[in-house]
Amino acid sequence: MSERITVSKVDLGRRAAPQQKRSQDRIRQIVDATKRLLENNSDDAITTSSVAVEAGVPVSSVYRYFPNIYSVFAAILDDYQSETDRIVAARLADPEDMAWRDSLRGMILGLRDVVANDPSYARVFRITLTTPELQARRDEWKGRLVQVLEARWVDGADGFTGGNPHHVARMAVEIYCAAELLVFDLGQTSAAAEAYFEEALIALERYLSSYLD
Repeated sequence: MSERITVSKVDLGRRAAPQQKRSQDRIRQIVDATKRLLENNSDDAITTSSVAVEAGVPVSSVYRYFPNIYSVFAAILDDYQSETDRIVAARLADPEDMAWRDSLRGMILGLRDVVANDPSYARVFRITLTTPELQARRDEWKGRLVQVLEARWVDGADGFTGGNPHHVARMAVEIYCAAELLVFDLGQTSAAAEAYFEEALIALERYLSSYLD
């Protein structure tokens, strides 16, 4: 069965957790093939069969590791989260080293570069809007980012004062994510997307300036 599943709950779990390099390489091959298809095809055209053809493997190899195409999309979200977690950690590692506006702008532009360099991420983000299980994965990432910012501000970094660190961190993340979705709708390279993203940065900086020194 290679068509989209229609059950009420999507299983995003892996069928196997391979330890051997050969199996890990096969998973990477399948995920990378799905990324290529996402760049050039409609969502409905991407199935386990089309992924198998693009990857040059039997469809049984896809099912060995992934129960359905959505679980492959979840693996792409995992790739995104791994890349962005490194960027966030690098930009926020030393709050004494940089003014908060510079570290914030650097972090957000770094996150945007990750998406710009791999268009499949933007496509999967759109799919999360109609797939609750994938949205839950995306929300987990947002929650981790909120926790990082909250922990930073609870400790008084960036001169935080006058607000609830959790509420402010959550609002900051939601402002960023709303801008992200708008950019996806307008097209990553369009002049309008660039302008709106810059406006979102200004709005975020002005919001945080009420709490950060």
